[in-house]
Amino acid sequence: MTRRTAIKWLHWISLALILYFWAVEPEDVERLGAAALATHAGVGLVLAIVVLGWFGMYLVKGLAGRAGPKLPGWARRVHPIMHKGLHWLLVAMMATGGLIGLFAPYMILAFGVIPFVPNLDIKSLWDLMEELHELVFDLLLIAIFAHAFFHIWRHFWVRDNALRIMVPKALHRFL
Repeated sequence: MTRRTAIKWLHWISLALILYFWAVEPEDVERLGAAALATHAGVGLVLAIVVLGWFGMYLVKGLAGRAGPKLPGWARRVHPIMHKGLHWLLVAMMATGGLIGLFAPYMILAFGVIPFVPNLDIKSLWDLMEELHELVFDLLLIAIFAHAFFHIWRHFWVRDNALRIMVPKALHRFL
């Protein structure tokens, strides 16, 4: 598997997991009970593993893509900032989610089996991390929509085939 293929897989797996969190918000977890919290923590753990792999690749090799030659100057400047921001927001979301589990007043079991972290039961930090986690998630969603719009704009208006870089080869015929 090439680096580009691995990044495509990590990209789309991350999107699917983040869409889960968008569909099942923390308020839903509170309403649905312990099983929903265990699933939320488990999916968060899977996303953390994906993010760590992706972020590790970014730290070692840098950004995978470059701004295309057809992009105007402002877009060439925005491109690396947007992608670096997405990497760091993913890590911040993962970190704040882990800290929620660390400071929780009860043990959180990912998928009802895996102890998430040893809980320290520090209510004030737990509340703060919950607020930060939701804020980072909202910022991440805004960044993801901006990222998607940017690449759709590139593909259809600048006509540099930006979406072909990001989607699996089997879907190229639809672009």
